[in-house]
Amino acid sequence: MPLINLDSEINVERVRPDTGSFYKFVATDAECQLLAARFDFIEVKSLSAELRVRKAARGCWDVSGQLQGEIVQACGATGVPVSETIDFLLEERYVRTAGDPDEVEVHLDEAEPLENGAIKIGEMLAQSLAVAVTPWPRAPEAPETFTIGEESSDYPFAGLAALKRQPPK
Repeated sequence: MPLINLDSEINVERVRPDTGSFYKFVATDAECQLLAARFDFIEVKSLSAELRVRKAARGCWDVSGQLQGEIVQACGATGVPVSETIDFLLEERYVRTAGDPDEVEVHLDEAEPLENGAIKIGEMLAQSLAVAVTPWPRAPEAPETFTIGEESSDYPFAGLAALKRQPPK
């Protein structure tokens, strides 16, 4: 099983037509640091994937596999480090585009266009990591609500009402 990295591209013409092709990804320390900086994580402790790329139809290839790892993000409320285990099912479809590639419109839950006859598999893994993590991590000890300064009154014009009640000078 060939090893791939975040810069890897898979030329679809080299994908085995009968069984597909299998790939393995294990992020290096440098790649973990790069991903942590890119997505503003505190740390990417580990990240790996096993993938299968197979031709699904004429001009169409499927990528499937499992993305696994461990990351640390800052709690959205307190900034405290929050660890998270990633176990994310990967399923992507890539298609050869017809016509001008600048005019390709891609929707969620549909196919991605090939770029120069290749699947940018490393970029797909990075984007999948961003989708797999909790978008607003919260530490278990984080308070449910926060107040800043003095506690406000029950309604938005309470301050004006207090001014109105003051006797004239």
